[in-house]
Amino acid sequence: MKRALFLLSSVVLTLTLFTTNLQASAVKGKIFYAKNLKSPCGFTGEIMGKKHTMNEWRTFYDTHKLNDAIKAICPKAPLIESEKDLTNLYHFLNSFASDSGNVPSC
Repeated sequence: MKRALFLLSSVVLTLTLFTTNLQASAVKGKIFYAKNLKSPCGFTGEIMGKKHTMNEWRTFYDTHKLNDAIKAICPKAPLIESEKDLTNLYHFLNSFASDSGNVPSC
């Protein structure tokens, strides 16, 4: 019984930490978008996110074509070289994908 309770609490703790990390990554992606892409693109990150579904954003990210997808939507966008910035931006765009159900808080 103690072992099962320990295992269950470990799983819950791991899932909680993983979710928090993704939320932090999306916030960093929002900051990156605001600083680097909002002016050249001329629209908010929420609008950019709605251009594709969650599965499409995931495919672009997994196949290392996220830069290409961003350039197709926003030709004036700078090339994003940092893998960390791409990861954060992916989490942000994915959180506002057309099928995500998320809406901006403001």
